[in-house]
Amino acid sequence: MALDQLAETIFTGGPFQKATTFESFLNKLANIIMVDFRDRANVAVQAADLASIEQQLLTWLQGEIAQREFFIPCVISPWDAKPFSIGPVAFKHIRDFVPEAQAVSGSLYEVTFGPVAEQIARSGANWMATVKLDGRTKERAQEVADLAADLALTSLQLCLPEEGEHIARMTGRTMPVFRQAISRSNGQISSASTNSEPGRAFGPGFLDQRLSEAKAVLETAGRRVAAFVDGAASLSKLEMPWPDAAYWFHEGLAEPLDTIAVPKLETAIEILLRSESTKGSKARVIKAIEAFYGLSGTDFINAQSQITVEQFAQGLVRDRSRILHGTWSTLNHSLRASRPSLTTLVHGLLIAYSMELDRYAGTPGASDEIDAFLTFVNDARKNAAAAAATAPPTPTGS
Repeated sequence: MALDQLAETIFTGGPFQKATTFESFLNKLANIIMVDFRDRANVAVQAADLASIEQQLLTWLQGEIAQREFFIPCVISPWDAKPFSIGPVAFKHIRDFVPEAQAVSGSLYEVTFGPVAEQIARSGANWMATVKLDGRTKERAQEVADLAADLALTSLQLCLPEEGEHIARMTGRTMPVFRQAISRSNGQISSASTNSEPGRAFGPGFLDQRLSEAKAVLETAGRRVAAFVDGAASLSKLEMPWPDAAYWFHEGLAEPLDTIAVPKLETAIEILLRSESTKGSKARVIKAIEAFYGLSGTDFINAQSQITVEQFAQGLVRDRSRILHGTWSTLNHSLRASRPSLTTLVHGLLIAYSMELDRYAGTPGASDEIDAFLTFVNDARKNAAAAAATAPPTPTGS
């Protein structure tokens, strides 16, 4: 226990947390202690001993970190499109990537990329994400690269229709391209095959067009992905909840069960708004909807609904609690009515939050607190509405 406590103290908040995994760090710390203290079992640890341990850890870390480039197959769409980037993550269709990889790898291509190419063919992962990282050990860099790819794919999902809900990293939450169902009834065996490949319905040229139309969304989301990879931001309390919430949104979209998806989507909102408690969750949701959309607690959540914002916020908190505490059955209860509206809300909040954060970060003396940020957003919306109301009418053409 003492070793774990010492490791936690040195690891947390310092250069080690960003650069390496806790498991690797703990193993190295244990090795140092075994060597340095093997003949000092009954001797108290002094400040100089701790300083020596930390220096040895830093020396070890410097020898482990390096610049690395990771290649991560992704399932986006079978259709070809131009290469594009979202923050530090670059995407290329496999038709463009393979010739380049062969030219760079030469005779080593079959040994390095060959096994991956076989997996790509089986899984329909027709896109390759490339992420370059520096200042991390190989294990930690791989973790961050995978998460950066997940966040970039989530950013892409914010710009695509429902056919993109199962876009994923090949080694993440992917589904088989073809699902084969076999059953028997009245002595007869039947089978059916379903093609669930993400992006199959896009068609040629769709992805290029959508990426162009959604340029502003991809740019603002890319800044959030870059901040996650860098591990630092001037407004960290406001910056870091976005990638956490986006990851929960990504997981919620991929989840087949509504009763699992809804708590994940609700968790995305709570993290984004730093709710901190059930009571705080309801209050923050109401405040956020007012700030971003100008709807008060007594307004209907949308024109087609008879549910007010306050009722929606209360239901959001209630549904998650009843599923997680076993009041409602995970496997037998249905939340199919809640999921679409909740997905739409999280989708919109992630986009609006990121865009407004870009504006807020540029204001002098911006406070790194969610309430101050929401007040800024609300005031900006009111000012824009007032300016639009008093603006002279646009002259019509003659």
